[in-house]
Amino acid sequence: MYNLGDFKTCRHRPALLDTMCAGVFAVILNRMTSERNTVIMRTKVFLLFLSFFLFPGLSLSQPPDAPVVVSPVVEREVRKPLRLVGATFPARKSVISSEVEGVVGKINAEEGKYVKKGEALAEIKNDKIRLALEQLKNERKEALARAELSEKDFARMKELYDKGIISDGDFDRAETQRESDRAGLLSLESRVEIAEYDLAASRIAAPFNGYVTKHHAEAGQWLGIGDQVVSFVDIDTIEVMAGIPERYIDDIREGMEVEVILPSHNRLTVPAKISSVIPDADPRAVSFPVRVMLENPDHTIKSSASAVIMARIGETEKIKLVPKDSIVRSPQGSVVFAVREGLAHPVQVEEKGWYESFTHVEGGISVGESVVVRGNERLRPMQKVRITDTKEQ
Repeated sequence: MYNLGDFKTCRHRPALLDTMCAGVFAVILNRMTSERNTVIMRTKVFLLFLSFFLFPGLSLSQPPDAPVVVSPVVEREVRKPLRLVGATFPARKSVISSEVEGVVGKINAEEGKYVKKGEALAEIKNDKIRLALEQLKNERKEALARAELSEKDFARMKELYDKGIISDGDFDRAETQRESDRAGLLSLESRVEIAEYDLAASRIAAPFNGYVTKHHAEAGQWLGIGDQVVSFVDIDTIEVMAGIPERYIDDIREGMEVEVILPSHNRLTVPAKISSVIPDADPRAVSFPVRVMLENPDHTIKSSASAVIMARIGETEKIKLVPKDSIVRSPQGSVVFAVREGLAHPVQVEEKGWYESFTHVEGGISVGESVVVRGNERLRPMQKVRITDTKEQ
């Protein structure tokens, strides 16, 4: 057996011994490597056994069964669904303009802010209007005094005229002066009312409850009469508009019960009725507009979102239905977990429509099978499950 001393000695031997020295060196290195690997392996085994004692929860056994709630796949006869694709719109939408000219002093409502009816959206500097109003009020006082004086003069002149003391010309002049002073007073009163209206209009108020969606003016900007200030929408009520293909126009009528599905709102489904069918087709799409109104007091539904109106028309047909809660959606498509022999089998399905709390599906699922409706978000394919409850539909 060679040792390190042998290697050091052979370093100074003649070149003929180089081959033997190389062999000695290789044997020593292999032995050192083998001993190091043995130490590492022993350390790993020791740490593994230590972990079992320190952390008894860690084991090589399978994870516990997942508790789930299931519901059966059902078959029902329904009428053929007609899917009308549309969008949501605010019940009222307005661009608020200025009724007076002047410099914008303040914009009160930021974009996206909810404002109640009567609250200020913006304010026009009104110092000039206020000064003009004060001047008009003073002129009205003078006109009122003149009108009262001419009225008294006319009363005296009429009394004298009736007694034949004054001529027709004097009486006519008194009457003309009275009418002139009356007209002057009425004119000033109208101008005062206009100035008061302009003063009130310098505070641009919300005409109804709604949201500010866009500013068209900023503080310091000059506005003329009719210039736009803000865009304003009311979504307390939402209007859903979609187009009916010409071939289905006789199947859709006002008052017909439908469902409105909002994909962008987590597929929110709202029962509703057709508010109106507009008998004027869009020539570009050859479809007739249909309108559905939805109450939206909590403003959950936003404007300009996609919407689907589901109407039932034609003859009935048998379809497979699963609870909506059983659908798990992913970029690869829709999946339901069917419980088969205690295991969660993922089954890809195609969603064909929605019926109340059910989804019409097609795919490798059978009527009567149990599908997971609660606990399916955390399931893994082929994981063992434990049924805690069954919801009959």
